[in-house]
Amino acid sequence: MAKWHFWGEKEFSDIYENIYIRSVMEDWFNIVFTIVNEFNSIKVKRMKQILDVGCGEGHTTKQILDRLDSDYICDILEPNENALASAEAFLTPENNIGERYPRSLSTFRPNKKYDIVFTSHTNYYWALNKKDYDEQLRKFLSFINDNGRILILTLPEESDHYKIMVREIYPKFNYAQYIIDFYKKSGLNVRVQKLKMSMYVGDILNTKKTFDLKIFYRFIHNTDSYPNETESKKFLNKIRTCQKANYLDFRDNLIIISKK
Repeated sequence: MAKWHFWGEKEFSDIYENIYIRSVMEDWFNIVFTIVNEFNSIKVKRMKQILDVGCGEGHTTKQILDRLDSDYICDILEPNENALASAEAFLTPENNIGERYPRSLSTFRPNKKYDIVFTSHTNYYWALNKKDYDEQLRKFLSFINDNGRILILTLPEESDHYKIMVREIYPKFNYAQYIIDFYKKSGLNVRVQKLKMSMYVGDILNTKKTFDLKIFYRFIHNTDSYPNETESKKFLNKIRTCQKANYLDFRDNLIIISKK
């Protein structure tokens, strides 16, 4: 099968097909437009310097960069070399991509400062303990210049994503409020945009078969393993409890941090 590099023809990647199939596109692009407005509100007299931390295959990166109203150069950071190669092939035809860094946040040492440092749902993978996690939050500050901004898109504790989990996967310091409180306590300017992100689950609720339920379970619990029958039933019950009119609200918080 051919490997396509264009968004409209992109193959779904394993369990992450749930993001593309289940999410309401209007909700997602409202998030994209909100991020773009933040990018565009930063005015500089030179080419805008951007860093995308954890760009993956570049889908969100492109949706944002395509809508910027001024010149920019965007460096991309991604520890998965295959994903980074896909992002490079996907982005470079139409977007101004600078350096490509095949490494993790913890090992990244930039040689310049940025006007914007952005990351989308990568904070769950930064560190295994609170001490190291705090170190990564501090590291973000070292990436931006005096007038720069950090934009972190992540889930709040009240997200249905967390509510439907059969067991806790992510520690509390991964939640949006921890990040918000950390930067506020550090004396920084913090704003939060609370955004809707609906996910359709009507197909799961209206069948006795469990194939899609188990695929969704893997996505929610960030695992390659399928649930057993007991876990599947618990998961389905949690979905039924949380859903409204066949939708879950994953919500999203866009956290904007600046030094001034």
